Amino acid sequence: MRAVSLQGFALAFGALTLAGCTGTISPIEPGDMPGNDGGTGGTGQSVGGTGSSKGSGGSAGTSGKSGTGGTGGTGGTGTGGSASTGSGGTGAGGTGGQPPVVLGVALDGQPVYAHWVRLTHAQWEASVRDLLKLSALPGLSSSFEGDPPNGTFSNNERKLEVNGNLWADYQRAAETVAKQVAQNATARAQIAPGTDSAGFISSFGRRAYRRELTAGEKSQYQTLFASAATAYDTTDAFANGVELVITAMLQSPHFVYRSELGDDGAPLSGYEVASKLSFLLRNTTPSDTLLDAAASGQLDSTAGVVSAAEQMLEDPSALDVARTFHSELFGLQRYESIEKNRTLFPDFSEEVTPDIIQADTLFFDRIFKENLGFRDILTSTVGFVNGATAPFYDLTMTGSTFQQVDLGAERPGFMTRIGFLAYNGTLRDPDSIHRGVDIINRLLCADLIPPADLEIPPLPDPIPGQTNRERVAAHTGQGVCAGCHTASINPIGFAFENFDAMGQLRTMDAGKPVDTTGEYEWPEGLQSFSGAKEFVAQMAESGQPHACFAMHLAEYALARDIGAGDSALVTKVQEISLTQQSSEKEAILAIVQDPSFTVRAGAL
Repeated sequence: MRAVSLQGFALAFGALTLAGCTGTISPIEPGDMPGNDGGTGGTGQSVGGTGSSKGSGGSAGTSGKSGTGGTGGTGGTGTGGSASTGSGGTGAGGTGGQPPVVLGVALDGQPVYAHWVRLTHAQWEASVRDLLKLSALPGLSSSFEGDPPNGTFSNNERKLEVNGNLWADYQRAAETVAKQVAQNATARAQIAPGTDSAGFISSFGRRAYRRELTAGEKSQYQTLFASAATAYDTTDAFANGVELVITAMLQSPHFVYRSELGDDGAPLSGYEVASKLSFLLRNTTPSDTLLDAAASGQLDSTAGVVSAAEQMLEDPSALDVARTFHSELFGLQRYESIEKNRTLFPDFSEEVTPDIIQADTLFFDRIFKENLGFRDILTSTVGFVNGATAPFYDLTMTGSTFQQVDLGAERPGFMTRIGFLAYNGTLRDPDSIHRGVDIINRLLCADLIPPADLEIPPLPDPIPGQTNRERVAAHTGQGVCAGCHTASINPIGFAFENFDAMGQLRTMDAGKPVDTTGEYEWPEGLQSFSGAKEFVAQMAESGQPHACFAMHLAEYALARDIGAGDSALVTKVQEISLTQQSSEKEAILAIVQDPSFTVRAGAL
């Protein structure tokens, strides 16, 4: 039991705390709690109508306030107007500006280009496990303050803030794991063999800070280590020192955040590249081997970065990262809410939904492990089925073990699996509208902006003898909704009309043959199709879906929005996906050797 409280003491001796989430840091006085909201505002940004020049810097936000930030920059050159007030320190674009478009995909994100990016809770868990050489995840982040949704992915810099509640969570967690490790001789020996306090501080600090400690930092932590002799009521001075230093380091911004502190336009340091690669491809802190590579200069060249990334992509932990990417991009966890009319679909129960999720997880695992790419996500007829899901595919199978099967030509790609189809289905009928919207949002990255203040009425009850398609067309074919529905939403959704509310194949609806015909305006031109098979084949050959996937992959890899400055990167990844049929791993390698990954970007 401690004799003194450590609150506010973890970063003593002239330590730093992050102010807000946009990357500025400021010194604190001993006893102040790090992680408070507020601080200086970010840089205003504006993209003019025909250009992309920088707006002027935003003014500083009020210290200690949350989320107000600085005012936006002035408008860029061209026809764009003046910038609006910044949100969280970053000004919005000029009122008349247009973002660059890559094959129908608008790059209209607002990246912050943060100097400091907080670890996700999953990264914190894995990093603490690896740093302290634990046999399992500590499991403490489940009680952390949750992150609000912001963007497609959980690692987006915009959502990774630290407020007072989360800082308190970090403090409690640091104290808990530090005591568990330091006061257990066997566990302590894994990270601090012997009784050399200076050696422990140097080696452990390097792994916690993901770089070598400075002489000043070593001296400060040595002082802190020595103070532990009277800070606890136990008599093991070395164990107490280890506990106090671990407690402090796990609350340091240099552990809680991944940093990019070079000048704008300058290459990242080897240590910064090591951290960026490791958190992207392993979702945890860099290994000693990777830190050694950084120290020796191996990560200072493109060839060295690519070589390290190639090795890490074959590590089992890379598959876990790919699972997170696929699950968040395609919304697999949404399937937990699937519900159906049990009379019409007697084979469905809520016990089936975990199997539906697992089947799609295995589908995407295969894409990643077997060096396949986005085209295969769209067109592969390989699926994973067990006894619970087999009836929906008109297959006979028993047991809970999944088997890899070929589902046949009528089921190409992810969108013909029962997960996507059943989620985008009502209790009784296919939901053609939401099937179309889901594809447009997640796979085409096309903007669907409903008219302002429009209250969208629900579909009316079906009329006897009326097909689902006829009902949807009659309801959406007139008025202000007709434009988006007739040109894009409905035709895409109707392509999957031969799949019922549960995703089972069907040929008839209301006594009539199902109609899956339609047409869609691709960047390459208007094309007609009949059924999901033809529509998906067109998707695979059009640049727009590949550009959309490239943008999403870049967003995840860079942990930020994709904006005006990323046009060349998105175009490059789109081209190798479309024309070279690159694998996901090859696309990732293209991103990590791009300057957007290896060079400090700074505000546009």
